[in-house]
Amino acid sequence: MKSTDLSGKVCILLTRHKMPDEWRNNGAEPLRAVFEDAGYTAELELCDDPGAINAYIETACVPGDVVAIGGGDGTINAVIDTVIKAGVIMIPLPLGTANDFARSLYIPDDILMAARAAINGQIAMLDIGRVNGQSFVNAASIGVPADARKRIDPDLKRWTGAISYAVANWQSWHEMKPLDLTVTCGNASPQDLKLRQLTVTNGQYFGGGLRPRENKRLDDGKLHMFAIQADVDTLSGMDIAAELLFGSVDDSRYAISRECDRIQVDGAKGEPILADGEIIGELPACFELEAKVLPVFAPKAFQNETDKTGLFDGHQIVNDITLDAVGLSFRLYAVYPMASDSQLKSICHDAANHLRDINRRLELALRPYGLPTSSLDPDLQSLEQLRDRAMSWMLSDADQRLARGLLTQSGQIAAALENCPMDKIPDDISQPLSDMLALIADMEKRLETIET
Repeated sequence: MKSTDLSGKVCILLTRHKMPDEWRNNGAEPLRAVFEDAGYTAELELCDDPGAINAYIETACVPGDVVAIGGGDGTINAVIDTVIKAGVIMIPLPLGTANDFARSLYIPDDILMAARAAINGQIAMLDIGRVNGQSFVNAASIGVPADARKRIDPDLKRWTGAISYAVANWQSWHEMKPLDLTVTCGNASPQDLKLRQLTVTNGQYFGGGLRPRENKRLDDGKLHMFAIQADVDTLSGMDIAAELLFGSVDDSRYAISRECDRIQVDGAKGEPILADGEIIGELPACFELEAKVLPVFAPKAFQNETDKTGLFDGHQIVNDITLDAVGLSFRLYAVYPMASDSQLKSICHDAANHLRDINRRLELALRPYGLPTSSLDPDLQSLEQLRDRAMSWMLSDADQRLARGLLTQSGQIAAALENCPMDKIPDDISQPLSDMLALIADMEKRLETIET
């Protein structure tokens, strides 16, 4: 689908109970203005549920219309087939609990920023997954996640958001019996496995900020599977959780990881299948990929593009470093109250404050270029803090594990800085980057004494 196929109309479809209170008396005028300022005619429709959104698209939209849909991953899951059939282009407005689909598109959490970033982006054709004919965009799971979905406390979900998923998964991990499954990936031979969990992902994020691998995308033409074996204990399970937070589960000693476009799972007949946060079927399961069928307006950050007018060489890597550095500073602040080791506390305190100052200088220098092109991930920060707190309560080597996590995160930034073309970057940007590299090098030296 091309931009020339657009009709020039945006249909803003919001579920009534998720509409921000401040918009109820003005007809969501601030949101409407974002689309009108971009040159579109905007229409607003308040819907009671995803079924009403589907009905509106089917009866009131024509091919080439843009539909800005407010909701979470469950809402997106419920409308994608209608969007594809109607030939409209979707913009997800993140009004749900986890918003993993929007996050995979690099759409900011702020609703107005999300609309502005998307409508000024480009049309992307995304893959979707199917399990037993039912569609999903993020992930579908068997085992612990499906069992945990039944345990989520609605009140806890309302007040704590993504943390409620972690609590329910913790309960299922300890109480659910492992499953005997036969798994066939593509043309490979079937494997008989005893598993706690099997998850097939299409998007970069799932489960409230988890990610199977760093470079997974919604348009890469592949399904990614990881499976946690039955003999993985709680401590090793926490290692897998950490690997999922950092997108490195492929390197795990405790998880089986595969990539292909078709996965068959047999055994444990009747066990529920969870897809994009909702139970949509039961075993046996056939997972398949349908490539490049879902049209969305995606921000330039997802396309790895920005308005290149006046930009400097290396702007994309500087953009990524900036976002990662902000994430590291938040991580340092989060670890500080959890740490029991006085040296680790001192490292977190000093590095967080110095990095905050560097980030401010960098932000001011990048502002004239319209960078960074994405936003920080608050749900991911919440999950990291929850994991850190659990580690500090349960593990005797929690400080070492926290230090190791900081080393991993800072090492990724240091590697990016080493590859940054400093001689081609304006001085007011390259200087804070050089200061950041020196700060990280000093921090890593101090952390290594704890980690070992």
